[in-house]
Amino acid sequence: MGVLLSACERPTYKPPPTPTPEAIPTPTPTPTIPRKPLDVSQLFNGITLFTKFETPPSDQPASFERNEAESYKLQITFTAELPHPSRTLEELVQNDPKLPEVLPKMRQLTETAQVSSSFDKLYKNKIDFVRERLNRLDLILSRHNFYDCETILELQDPESGRKALLMQGDMDLNTDGSDGDRNFPVDGSSSTFQPQTSYRWPKLTNRPNPLLRAYEERLATLKHEFTAKGLASERNRELKRSIDETNRVINELKTSSFLISEADPSIVVPSFMLSTEDSAFSPSIGDYAAVIYDGKIYPAIVGDAGPSSKIGEASARICKEINPKTSDWNRAVSNIKVSYLIFPGTAETPGPPDLTRWNQRCKELLDEIGGVGTELHVWKDIVPPWPTPTPSPTVSPTASPTASPAASPTPGAASPSPTVSPAPGAPSPGPTASPASQGTSPSPTASPATGTRSPAPTVTPSSGAASSVPSPAVSPASPSPTPAASTAASPGTSPVRAPSPTPSPRSTNRSHP
Repeated sequence: MGVLLSACERPTYKPPPTPTPEAIPTPTPTPTIPRKPLDVSQLFNGITLFTKFETPPSDQPASFERNEAESYKLQITFTAELPHPSRTLEELVQNDPKLPEVLPKMRQLTETAQVSSSFDKLYKNKIDFVRERLNRLDLILSRHNFYDCETILELQDPESGRKALLMQGDMDLNTDGSDGDRNFPVDGSSSTFQPQTSYRWPKLTNRPNPLLRAYEERLATLKHEFTAKGLASERNRELKRSIDETNRVINELKTSSFLISEADPSIVVPSFMLSTEDSAFSPSIGDYAAVIYDGKIYPAIVGDAGPSSKIGEASARICKEINPKTSDWNRAVSNIKVSYLIFPGTAETPGPPDLTRWNQRCKELLDEIGGVGTELHVWKDIVPPWPTPTPSPTVSPTASPTASPAASPTPGAASPSPTVSPAPGAPSPGPTASPASQGTSPSPTASPATGTRSPAPTVTPSSGAASSVPSPAVSPASPSPTPAASTAASPGTSPVRAPSPTPSPRSTNRSHP
């Protein structure tokens, strides 16, 4: 018996569709320490490291243990002891012995003071910050920045009812801010620089922000890359976020002005502390403040919001007044010796800084909590006015001179005066007069035949230089004018004065917009 075998048609192979990059989930990388020579005891400044090496025996061979994640591991226990907030005057003077001298009523204020809930919230934020970065020890807060706040106290004067929030910490440098309306250079080279500050007001002039062009160029570069084909989806998302953020910055630079770190005295508070409805002691942007250090008081305002896990930051104007060596790499004050006294609820309508007003208001608010035992530092406006163009002097060819018929040129004049063309049809001018001394108008030369006189230049008293603007015309019988009245005109004529020199921009008393 035979068997007939027949083959079925081979099925056509259809490969599975290639998933798009968006459909491929991104695996979570396993935290590892990169292979590089380093001393783990100095992995990050300020962290005390204790090591313990254990080698428990295993009942498995090396080929097995090599593939087991638990067989070769490093366990890290990070310990950060939480500090107790200082509350009494005796505790506060440990960092600032001069505080009772600066604020004579400080003992009475601390007797009823309450520790702000912001103190616990600040250190909770620090804990969260560290916990999220335990696999990146290089990003963890340093010991210095973890312990940067001694206390946050709520003070209230029993007589005036004035509330104040006292924070005690160190002082870091904040370089943020720019303003196209004011004639002041801005250095945006800091790695943490931002052109805006939380304190802002509508622009008052059409002068562009000095950093606007750089951000517009950055936007053009981002858009150009965004149109390129073949970019990874993650890069596309990054570019989209950067384009949106840069557009927002450009719009704010076009419509608003901001504080300038080098020119305006301001401080920074953690953003979580700003204006919460559950506390009458919560500060707001624009509130008046007093920075107290080494027996001196520096008026300021709350000008910016900072990270929620750090405290103690001020503008370069304050930092460099306290420590001229302040820079991105050198704190103004490294120790916890700075007291920041904020007066909540005192913010006014934002506008161009008026340092005289700021000084006055801070003095008034300090008086409401018992006054001060020292003079406040007086901030002066260091922003120069915009330069004024120098006007070109004009010469009137038709004006006739003012002089006595007896006037005659002084022989042997040291230098000739500028030549002025006479009116059409008038005789040629005679020799010009040489001024006898600076600050007077020299007499013109008379022409006896016609009764007319050659124009004589007027010397500007403030500069001693000759001006080419002629004196007004008078009749031949008019007496010679005195030096003080050399610019006066006879009846029926308009006075013509020589233009005074343009003052230096720094010497003008011009208010800012």
